[in-house]
Amino acid sequence: MSCPDTLPEPPRRDPMGRPGERRGSGPARPREPDGWPIHRLLSIAARLDERWINRHLTQLGLTKSALDVLEAVAELEPVNVSDLASLLCVTKQSLGSMVRRLDSRGFLARERGDDRRNANIRLTVRGRSALTAAEELLHELPRTGQEAERTLRRHLEHHIRELRQYEEHNPFPQPPRSRPA
Repeated sequence: MSCPDTLPEPPRRDPMGRPGERRGSGPARPREPDGWPIHRLLSIAARLDERWINRHLTQLGLTKSALDVLEAVAELEPVNVSDLASLLCVTKQSLGSMVRRLDSRGFLARERGDDRRNANIRLTVRGRSALTAAEELLHELPRTGQEAERTLRRHLEHHIRELRQYEEHNPFPQPPRSRPA
């Protein structure tokens, strides 16, 4: 599903303010994000940023998700899927499919550990080259409001640290496992 370039239309309302078709008021104008909850602001900003980055990474045969994996592996290598999934806040299953794709394209290599159950993941020479090219490409892209981005970065880093700390001390309850009858 593609995120539109404009904000979503508000619900149509008649002149009395009731839901339904509006008459004579012209096209609906997108609502501004001023009153949106923070979770909506973050997710829409993330999708727009991802779309912007993906438009440029396609020339390297990468996506932002693939770049996230390559960057994280470069930071932690050798790293196993569990630790990588935890860092990226994704499930092992979804990360596993991305790792398989990057492995099949020669960007990553998996090495079996001593116990043969866990594999360590490393960047290949091709993966390191792709990561360098992607970072150079993204560094050269024009950005808007650099000071605003620096401020946003500081706030997001703080927000992420707080959320991770909260999760460590307040684990999510696990759903009860159903037992066969």
